[in-house]
Amino acid sequence: MVLEFALFPISEVIFGRPTRLAGQTLQVDADELRGLLQADGRFARVEIDLAVPGTRTRIVHVLDVVEPRVKVTGGQDYFPGLAAPLYVAGSGRTNVLSGLTVMATGQVHDAMEAVVDMAGAGAEFSQFGRTLNLVLSATPAEGVDHAGFVKAVLEAKLKAAVYLARASLGRTPAEVVSREGLQPEPGTSLPRIALICYLQSRGFGRERLFYGVPFNVPFPTLVGSTEAIDGALVFNGHTSPTKSVTYNHQNNGTILELLARQGRDLWLAGVILANHNSVFAHKERTALLAARMAKHILGADGVIITKDGGGQGEVDVMLCCDRCEEMNLPTVLLTREEGGTGGSFPLVHSTPNATAIVATAHSNELIALDLVPERLIGGDRLSDGQDPLGRLEVPFSTLCGATDFQGRLRIGVGVY
Repeated sequence: MVLEFALFPISEVIFGRPTRLAGQTLQVDADELRGLLQADGRFARVEIDLAVPGTRTRIVHVLDVVEPRVKVTGGQDYFPGLAAPLYVAGSGRTNVLSGLTVMATGQVHDAMEAVVDMAGAGAEFSQFGRTLNLVLSATPAEGVDHAGFVKAVLEAKLKAAVYLARASLGRTPAEVVSREGLQPEPGTSLPRIALICYLQSRGFGRERLFYGVPFNVPFPTLVGSTEAIDGALVFNGHTSPTKSVTYNHQNNGTILELLARQGRDLWLAGVILANHNSVFAHKERTALLAARMAKHILGADGVIITKDGGGQGEVDVMLCCDRCEEMNLPTVLLTREEGGTGGSFPLVHSTPNATAIVATAHSNELIALDLVPERLIGGDRLSDGQDPLGRLEVPFSTLCGATDFQGRLRIGVGVY
């Protein structure tokens, strides 16, 4: 499948009527957007704010971050199965408002805290400290239960993202980037690489949605190389300590890098989605079947494995690493360190076969957020009771956008 990203860089957002795109300036009719979202009777109100890089702004209670996109060809609207009718994602042209996000916040009683700072140390570490963020802060209507409110926020953030992206329709993009899931040429000497992408779906509030339904399937699923980065995957995991937000799936760094090198120094043989199961026997089964799919269906010469969860997810990737290596598939792991605040044990589980590991941050390391904000969005207290108007010390996982299981990071480690 051939997928084109038509890029519309956004450098300024202003409020005004109507919603329209002029150059790199997006004008947003906040009243129209608010009316669209508040038509859902599950909301008492939805506040719309703008967070700009370099301003003394702190956003709290972040539930998800979405990049505004809309299909031009190859589908309708975006996010099939949720904000659009079902279609196969991954082909045609997708308009992208790059440099802009829709950020959903909400005070949900069992949500793990997530913070974004637009200046200071937090902005340096988080990719969302450098983007323009249109923030939706929703309040549930009287009588709406917890699950109903969370589902309403899920629908609202996607609806808002598509609404904004529609302003690009009929306009000329600054750049068109083409990515193609090509089949390897016969007799090629280039290595065939399979990507096994674990997703965490272990119940409401800690799940990834695939075409609108939780990906809690018992067996691995083979998808097109461009499918996973074109709206088929959506985050719905407010109880997760680290927010593996929708934006990160849309911009999966590993898939995008492999596709960029397609046919030049490697072939991306395919993408395998696998669930982080809760039961050990199910973990073993998934690891075996994912490795078998990579070896015998995709004919891979090597495998990259990424995870999408906390400590228990380590078991999945290590089991899968063992199975791949048993089948003579060299394996590289992308995994986050879970070493506690003292760094005493970098990985919860390991195997001697895991000889090539890329760390995607350290979840428990404490980071000092030196920003003293002049403006708060999303709430007036953190989930742990801290005053968000002062300097904060939080785990790295709390800083939304600082950790990315798919490999797009603003940090790195050097060994000298």
